[in-house]
Amino acid sequence: MHQNHTIDQAGFILPVSQSFTQLLFNALSAAPDMPPSTRAVTLNFRDPHYSSERGGYHPVEIRLIRHNEGWRFDYVTDFGFVGTVYPELEKILDFSWTQRYVFESRMGDLTQAEGRELYSLWQHNFVCYWQMDAYTTTVSWEI
Repeated sequence: MHQNHTIDQAGFILPVSQSFTQLLFNALSAAPDMPPSTRAVTLNFRDPHYSSERGGYHPVEIRLIRHNEGWRFDYVTDFGFVGTVYPELEKILDFSWTQRYVFESRMGDLTQAEGRELYSLWQHNFVCYWQMDAYTTTVSWEI
């Protein structure tokens, strides 16, 4: 992926920081070359030590969709283990630009103001965790 590409928010505005955008460009530039007909890209960030017993950093999935010569945010989803007897990996947070909502697993859909505030906090933490090398990253191209 070339550094001259842009990522926009498609009309649903959350406080996306320059450090978060740069993190995405860094992850994409470290991936194998993107096929020219790519329609979307999914980035998966995983803590290899994360488990229901030990905890760790939640897995995160970020999807971008092609828009002209750049990209648009589709969604950011943060997963976590839920349950004690038979824990399952479930969506904890879901930020969707294309569907225009912010969802938190215990509260449901949030207002725009609540969503912006939560996203800002989540993003700050995620960038810090990434800078600490908490994640391994995989990139999948959709043609």
